[in-house]
Amino acid sequence: MSIPASSAETGSEVRWAALDAAGKRERLLSAASEVFATEGLRASMPAIAAAAGAGVASLYRQFPSKQELMAALVARRLDQIAEEAVAAAASEGDRWGALVAMLWKTVERQSYDDFLGEARVAVGSHREVERATRRATRSLERLLAAAREEGRLRADATTLDLRLLFAATRAAKQVEPAAWRRVLELFIDSLERREAP
Repeated sequence: MSIPASSAETGSEVRWAALDAAGKRERLLSAASEVFATEGLRASMPAIAAAAGAGVASLYRQFPSKQELMAALVARRLDQIAEEAVAAAASEGDRWGALVAMLWKTVERQSYDDFLGEARVAVGSHREVERATRRATRSLERLLAAAREEGRLRADATTLDLRLLFAATRAAKQVEPAAWRRVLELFIDSLERREAP
């Protein structure tokens, strides 16, 4: 027996209504991430609201504009990078190995939602993105310092090198979809300290 459309819609509304504010925000961000990954940044706010099972008004209550929504997505990704860098720096023993593992995880995730690079350019001056960028940069600097002290990371490696790595692996997909792996391998190889001959 099929469910009438009105009943199905009511069920969807109940599920949305049962979420607290944080749950609604997270659901909207997850839906936006999926829609942007599929349709690009041109995707409409109504399409994102529909993907979340929410009304357009609910989306605009959380994010007054698409710019605000993109800024929240970019800041969330930067905060993930910061948290992973902190965890890698705090790991016992092989900090170089922890740095390499973190770079693979970050770039692999980026390969599935590379729209965030374009979004970051669009909202780079947003206050929330600037704050998240500073947090991520500080965390990555601590991780690089730990790996450098261990002796495996080249002495002149900086967070700019990591930003270049992220940009290069993103750009590699334009040449060949899986080429980001090769670019990452080459970058990691170039970051490792070499013994003098």
